Amino acid sequence: MLGEAANRQEVQVSFLCLDETPVVHGLGTIYREADLDAFLQSCDAITVERESIDDAILQRARDEVGLAPGYSALVILRERDTQKAMLDTLNIPTSPWFLAASTEELVAGLAARPGQAVRCKRTLGGYDGGGQWRVPGPEVADLVPAGGFPVIAEAEIAIDREFAIIVARDHGGSTVTYPMTENLMRDGILIGSLVPANISAEMAGEAVQHAEALVSAMEYVGVLAIEFFVTDGKLIVNEIAPRVHNTGHWTIGAVGADQFTQHVGCVLGHSVRQPHFSGAAAMVNLLDDRFPAALPQGPVRSLIQTYGKGLRKGRKVGHVTLLADDPERVRADAEALVSELHGPGRG
Repeated sequence: MLGEAANRQEVQVSFLCLDETPVVHGLGTIYREADLDAFLQSCDAITVERESIDDAILQRARDEVGLAPGYSALVILRERDTQKAMLDTLNIPTSPWFLAASTEELVAGLAARPGQAVRCKRTLGGYDGGGQWRVPGPEVADLVPAGGFPVIAEAEIAIDREFAIIVARDHGGSTVTYPMTENLMRDGILIGSLVPANISAEMAGEAVQHAEALVSAMEYVGVLAIEFFVTDGKLIVNEIAPRVHNTGHWTIGAVGADQFTQHVGCVLGHSVRQPHFSGAAAMVNLLDDRFPAALPQGPVRSLIQTYGKGLRKGRKVGHVTLLADDPERVRADAEALVSELHGPGRG
């Protein structure tokens, strides 16, 4: 989708594909890791579509071409412990947490918090609910496998709702934010996003302040996503993605400068573009081999996009976007589509 956005702006694209069968055939020249020298020579600017890339490659991209969102931002935000530490430094609220590099450290941390269950998450990777374990107390700390460490152990909280915001910052330091999404989850996997979100203006304003503070402090360039929890009436940060993100896929076809177009522009040194959005939108993920029997009719406009990826249990292989003027109609149609594809309920 980044490549498609670049092509629409008449930008020539090169892709460094490290480990997977490329889904970008026809969008630009494809290089493999053995061709890194040629790849770097072909580029005037470089960005990433995921943060877990070998440091040596990122450093060469930074030193020889120029890297957005920036090497330090990627290194800090890709690891959950350094990400949480950055948020603490900026006084941006999160669930209380500690770092454990071994079972012994996890036991000690739990013992200092008697009666409090924690969610342990690998410091690197573990998306869509993977690489995570619930540990109710020190006596069952071995629920985290030896190969799972290091982990951050977050205090278990009651989650009322989940939201996300997309923010973009350009080389000059100007920022824009997109309307917040209200996220629908199943088993730790995002399966839908609704816009406008059912959130107070005050809480949405807090999210914008946190997003702008973070990208400004890191001198970030490009698009970034922040996922939030609401717990006990308060907004806290769950996780940060230093890249375009699934919660922003609804922007394709809904706003003038979608998140991919915005990111490409920022990487190339353009000023951020204010997104223009009215009405309502929803995005519903397509997982595995489940596709809708039919799309909503009438005033709701439906867009379906597939990614060309092979099928794998729990893998996101595409999404459907619903657009209309009536938020209630879009929400109802999206929830019906979610129930058809992913089952009723929330969790």
